[in-house]
Amino acid sequence: MQLFLTLAWRNIWRNRRRTLISMSSVLFAVMLAITFYSMEKGAYDRMIESMVTYSTGYLQVQDVLFPEMQWHY
Repeated sequence: MQLFLTLAWRNIWRNRRRTLISMSSVLFAVMLAITFYSMEKGAYDRMIESMVTYSTGYLQVQDVLFPEMQWHY
């Protein structure tokens, strides 16, 4: 196992420029994914907060016949 790890490590760094380009592109992609995920999560949290603040809140009490009564205006 040690031999395979040593050979793999040497093979990775045989062409330093290619390795650095690959590592930087993977790093850039991961950072971009983290940024977009955090923006999406923040937008969803803000939507939920806005709905709770300006609407009925987390809990809504209604009559059990509400779905039937709502269509009889």
